[in-house]
Amino acid sequence: MDEINEFISAQIVKFLEKKLGDAAKHFTVFVSYRSDGVDIDVEVDASVLVDDAYLQKVVDDAADLGICLADIIREKGWPINPNDIGKCWRS
Repeated sequence: MDEINEFISAQIVKFLEKKLGDAAKHFTVFVSYRSDGVDIDVEVDASVLVDDAYLQKVVDDAADLGICLADIIREKGWPINPNDIGKCWRS
């Protein structure tokens, strides 16, 4: 499970780096599981120049990415197909 959590977290961090670039200062990503699904908690420290509404949208999109990846892994198994990773990034 640790390998999967690390993979999901790494994908989320890549997404955040792409969206925020140098404006991002620090990311914290927690992936945890419940009986009925997954919880993705994303915290971002960013430059004050980043609009709060935009930052919240990026954080929400990053969490959605993690949920999408976890759902695909649950449905199709591990390791994940690279084509499926792209589907989550596009959603």
